[in-house]
Amino acid sequence: MRLTSLGLLVLLAACKEPPKGEAQDAAVVAPAPSSPAALSPRNDSGGSTAPNSGALEAVWDAGIPPAPLFSEPRLASGLLADVRAEGLVVVFASERSGAPQVHRWDGEFERALTADAAHHLQDLAVRHREALVSRVDGETEQLVAVNLADAGVRDVAPRMEKAHGAVISADERIVAFEASLQDAASIAVTPFDGSAEPKTLAQLGQTGSFQPALTLDGRLIFTNSATGDPELYLQTLDGGAPTQLTAFHLEDFGAVPAPDGQRFAFVSNREGSDRIFVQRLDGRNVSRLMAGARVQDDSERDPVWMPDSKSVLVTVRVKGVSRIARVDVGTHKTLWTSSGPGNDQLPRPSPDGRFIAFVSDRMGNPDIFIMRANGNDATRVTSDPAPEYGPRWSTLR
Repeated sequence: MRLTSLGLLVLLAACKEPPKGEAQDAAVVAPAPSSPAALSPRNDSGGSTAPNSGALEAVWDAGIPPAPLFSEPRLASGLLADVRAEGLVVVFASERSGAPQVHRWDGEFERALTADAAHHLQDLAVRHREALVSRVDGETEQLVAVNLADAGVRDVAPRMEKAHGAVISADERIVAFEASLQDAASIAVTPFDGSAEPKTLAQLGQTGSFQPALTLDGRLIFTNSATGDPELYLQTLDGGAPTQLTAFHLEDFGAVPAPDGQRFAFVSNREGSDRIFVQRLDGRNVSRLMAGARVQDDSERDPVWMPDSKSVLVTVRVKGVSRIARVDVGTHKTLWTSSGPGNDQLPRPSPDGRFIAFVSDRMGNPDIFIMRANGNDATRVTSDPAPEYGPRWSTLR
């Protein structure tokens, strides 16, 4: 079964040693907030993600962990100041303590929100002011919500053998997640406020169900191999019979519904390599997202919609290097592609669509970067040598 953590595994495998002269820089701990540090532009191995730009430009390093960002006028008046002005925060997973933990960056400071246990964080789910994570305790897992402001934790579902890969509905009322049922994976749904016990859905014989997604109108899309190959199914939350959405007899998986509730994007290897396709929720009008011929060994993965549902961000792997592309759904044309050294992937747009957070190893190890929605002004916001991944946006307002 192909899981959504594939992108993370590819990135970790692709990481290289820090370029000569940068190993010491990557381990430097920034001064405490009481001692502002002057920030300088980087112009070494970092690169800009300017659209279709072959020339390397300066990558402005935000100097995280915690350091105020007021010393450098270009930073204070640029991208990071714009993020702060919007009241946005980036929530991400970090392994700097040895086990995956939840961290928050608010455009100025970074803060660890968990520290007491290991967590499944490849599919970190975030809604207004809370992050939904799976806490691992021995052989059991439990969904908990972590408050982004005060790091308080509340239970969302009871402990069970498996409880991860969670998604939250657009109205923030329902959570769907991968659960276990008699040694077969299934999908369970539960109120986000934890007011009721989880209810099991997506049971198709003894085959497992994976990768839940919730549509705008509250229906469930999931992946199941009941027909022999992974296919996509649609089901109402009242437990009605699932409807099969794809039937190509190869691998269709990883559905991502559009914010407007009309279509969904998914990954399929029906053309030999993984490609992104878009299809209506009624099962009609399936089409490949990206126009033009593709090399067989190249691949596309991790689709995510921009908030206006008019374009999709995709991680494209070409000749062994990952890049982020923004593709217009109507014309199938690529609007821009990131550039520079290293691998860029796992993009996530901010709620207003103005900014994009992503993971890149262009400085030697997987760090969190942000850029504008047009692909410009790539800025590193974490610099710990440990892997950091899974960025999501939220707000504290």
